[in-house]
Amino acid sequence: MQTIVLIVGVASLLYGAVGSEQGQRIDQSQAAKLFARAKADDYMGDEYCVDCHAGISKNFKQSPHAALMVDPKLPADKRGCEGCHGAGGIHQADENPDVIAFRAMSPKESTAACMRCHASTLSDAHWKRSAHAKADLSCVSCHQIHPDVVPEWEPGSVQKGAAADPKNPVFTARIEPRTMLKADQATLCGQCHGPQVAEFRLASHHPIPEGRMQCSDCHNAHPNKNTKINRAADRDKCVTCHTEFQGPFVFEHDPVAGHTGAGCAECHKAHGSHNPKMLNSFSRGLCAQCHTEKLSRHYPGQSCWNAGCHVSSHGSNSSPIFLNP
Repeated sequence: MQTIVLIVGVASLLYGAVGSEQGQRIDQSQAAKLFARAKADDYMGDEYCVDCHAGISKNFKQSPHAALMVDPKLPADKRGCEGCHGAGGIHQADENPDVIAFRAMSPKESTAACMRCHASTLSDAHWKRSAHAKADLSCVSCHQIHPDVVPEWEPGSVQKGAAADPKNPVFTARIEPRTMLKADQATLCGQCHGPQVAEFRLASHHPIPEGRMQCSDCHNAHPNKNTKINRAADRDKCVTCHTEFQGPFVFEHDPVAGHTGAGCAECHKAHGSHNPKMLNSFSRGLCAQCHTEKLSRHYPGQSCWNAGCHVSSHGSNSSPIFLNP
């Protein structure tokens, strides 16, 4: 009996040690640690922030955040300046004042601070697997909390996106920025996606330069569990505007239907092209990418669809080789 008790006791100690070690491995963010430290008396209210940050405090009233953070019924750690930057009492009392300074934090820490309230926008797991997270960007790389305010400190070297200048847009015609973005989407996204900006300047392109579209019409910057990362989803996105090619057709062109290849991207460039209709290649060369057997014995006078032959290249209800609609 004593042997059994001894074994159980040792097992409990080992389990406790393992559990403690696992608990220590949980790496809380800087923001989580700061808010965990704060006591009720450490929250002083926005009126104390004005003494040192008059311009920013005044400007915050114009921010969309303000409408969500002035309710006196909100908990102190979700209200006003302290809802984002931490308790004012800790900031004033420390010899080296502790405060959540988004531009001075690493992208990981900065994003974790925003996610305290924006977990419903996307989960931490969804953010970490996004291309933006893997590129070491953070929320404040694209979004500005205090609009039209010159920062009181130089942006940290880890923060990308600082070059977005709404006064110098990439394209003259543009859609005004929303959702607290630093600039219009073409200017903002163009900081990192230069090749795509160049493609929009080609002869055939989606109407981003004309201000009739913006990047978020096709791209989701905040991925979530409903985001499908596959070619069928790309096609579904295209046919929201190009409904005439949606089908279903009796005779389907496999790439268009999403059965093979890259869907719409099998034939078209998404941003812009030298060729008409944003095609990857010109004339019969496009079709010859798949239909190689036609190269040696089939010479239409023009492109395969403009020669009066395969006029329904997206799909047909009457012809298996797309000769008729």
